[in-house]
Amino acid sequence: MTEVRSFCRACLNSCPTIVEVEYGRLLRVRGDKTNDIWDGYTCIKGRAQPDLHAHPNRVLHHLKRVDDGFVRVGADAATAEIAAKLRTIIDTHGPRSVAYYGATGVAQSPLTDPFFGALMRAVGSPMRFSPNSIDKPGRHLARALHGAWMAPLQGYQDPDVALLIGANPYRTYYGAAAGNPGRWLSQRLDEGMELLVIDPRRSDVAKRASLHLQPRPGHDVEILACLIHVLLAEDLIDHEFVAENAEGLEDLRRAVARCTPEAVAGWADVAPESLVELARRFARAGRGYIACGVGPGFSNSSTLVEYLVLVLETLTGHWLRAGEVVDRVPTLLPAGPYFAQAQSPKPAWGLGIEMGFAGLTQTSAGLPTGTLAEEILQQGHKKVRALICVGGNPVLSWPDQTRVLEALRDLELLVVVDPFMTPTAREAHYVIAPPLPYETPGMTLLQDHIINTPTFYGPAEAWAQYTDAVVDPPAGSDVLPEWEFAYDLARELGVPLELGAMSVTPDAPAVGIKVDMVNKPTAEESLASLAVGSRVPLDEVKRHPSGSTFPSPSLRVGAKQDGWSGRFDIANSSMMGDLAAAVERSDAAEDDHGFPFRLIMIREQNQFNSTLNDPIMNRNRFHNPAYMHPEDLADLALRPGDPVTISSRRSHIRAIVEAEPNLRRGLVAMSFAYGGPPETDDAFREVGSPPSRLLTLADFADPHVGMPRIGDIPVAVERLAAH
Repeated sequence: MTEVRSFCRACLNSCPTIVEVEYGRLLRVRGDKTNDIWDGYTCIKGRAQPDLHAHPNRVLHHLKRVDDGFVRVGADAATAEIAAKLRTIIDTHGPRSVAYYGATGVAQSPLTDPFFGALMRAVGSPMRFSPNSIDKPGRHLARALHGAWMAPLQGYQDPDVALLIGANPYRTYYGAAAGNPGRWLSQRLDEGMELLVIDPRRSDVAKRASLHLQPRPGHDVEILACLIHVLLAEDLIDHEFVAENAEGLEDLRRAVARCTPEAVAGWADVAPESLVELARRFARAGRGYIACGVGPGFSNSSTLVEYLVLVLETLTGHWLRAGEVVDRVPTLLPAGPYFAQAQSPKPAWGLGIEMGFAGLTQTSAGLPTGTLAEEILQQGHKKVRALICVGGNPVLSWPDQTRVLEALRDLELLVVVDPFMTPTAREAHYVIAPPLPYETPGMTLLQDHIINTPTFYGPAEAWAQYTDAVVDPPAGSDVLPEWEFAYDLARELGVPLELGAMSVTPDAPAVGIKVDMVNKPTAEESLASLAVGSRVPLDEVKRHPSGSTFPSPSLRVGAKQDGWSGRFDIANSSMMGDLAAAVERSDAAEDDHGFPFRLIMIREQNQFNSTLNDPIMNRNRFHNPAYMHPEDLADLALRPGDPVTISSRRSHIRAIVEAEPNLRRGLVAMSFAYGGPPETDDAFREVGSPPSRLLTLADFADPHVGMPRIGDIPVAVERLAAH
């Protein structure tokens, strides 16, 4: 048995690990306690990697659909056949008819997205989709509409206050510094940081807050506008910073005038004095930050929510100033320069092609993944006819499962790259079997891209790690790394590849890297090409097998440049119009007759529910409970463990209810990405229930980014009739 230092790639927390290997087989994974940031932290998903690598249901050979089943097909044959079908579709219908969806699974290798992005550019297709337009898309649009500070937010640098809105770092690693989020948060609280939380659940992190608002979901916009109202009414803003760097203050004051604590308290069902107290504590604390989770954007306009968050940050001056050291900088990418100045707003939508559905366009968060099913089902020259899906499970994770299934079954070619036969893989024409993370080399380049975008994922300081492959794929397998599949497809299609810097957002600058199409590069060579020009040379990072911090004390925020005229817009006309519309909706009573509860989505930390629902991690609980307040269960004459039917205006699902006293009354909370297509409904106890089926593509939470409503869904709950 040998021990190898590496890092986990099950999620973006990238925990440094010590991997025990015996006879070329993963034996055990544990956290690396020599690491000062993670301090040995790992989650069950990371520790379960040996079981996943050796799982009996793992896809180890490429598959081709034949009639109603699958047969093995070699990598070369599969690539040639897929390339031939793509060539026919492109020649007949044009390159726009081919789409690529790179889901969260692409995070397991920093090479996947660059190579598939290069492939799509090479064939001339702009149809690149990602979870960015579903998972907090408004963060990117809001930054464009508000303007960007040319240095980071204060964020994790010595915060005096943190306001978490629908964010729970213990579950999602968002809203507290990456590494060991619980320890980091405890240290900050011990040092005097005040923690404020807005969440309809009394979550793990809410229990540690000095002030927790537990509002009715769907009113985060009005709550944020109310906080702005209080700051302006009580003169709690940083006047000097705002006067020098922002415009629109009086327009903003007029726009939030109706969002008084009394009015918003009535809409959101919270105490008005709590709204005032939260605003005062946030403004008076000093340095700080706001981290907004996915929930607020699921039920409101994600763009408007995140825009109002940025306005609050600007009103309180929560941006690094001239002379401050920038701790949170990229390591394997270039860094800086940084300046204490505002970059004026720029367009957030209308950036590229126009979609065939609802007049949507490309935005600063990418193309609208939530409506890709409609792009497939439409007729005409904009119709998508082929889809390459990498590391994702649209049947369970895209809104409106009924429509998604109809779309996937309408495709002329569906290629799924996944190590397990998910419900989406079962709909595919070809399934390509990839290696799992410890079978490939990797580096923390994705974390550096996250640092360069306005999110609250990632570490509090510059960090990097590189790992060689720890083990080979299982003997007799025929796995193909995702990036190699893209490379082989390009070679079959006869198109050259040129990598750009992998961009989380479409408007990020790209540096062309021509790929040798004669002699296939190795994974190590390709990784090195992506790190060219990095702040710290890759060879230096490799010298630290357990990873390391790479601080740069000389990297400081520069003073505003002479003649600089950029300013934030804190009263964008489109956003103020959306705010007025939100207030009008709150004033009008919504007709929910027959649907007395509201469905909200929660996340699983210890489960690969969209990939593999397995006893390795699920502790023999295969379903996703419908959590309700005990008093709501009692009113319905239900007991924990009872089967129920949950109905929306769109459809219905079967589920098992459980009691959750930390949930406010009137809500049903469920984890996403469980269950299967309708033919599996009778097995809901064994596979779970698909909340996505209750959603509809016709109801936009955010029309700017084409994001269907995923939370705050009116539903009815009743006992499941015997069948």
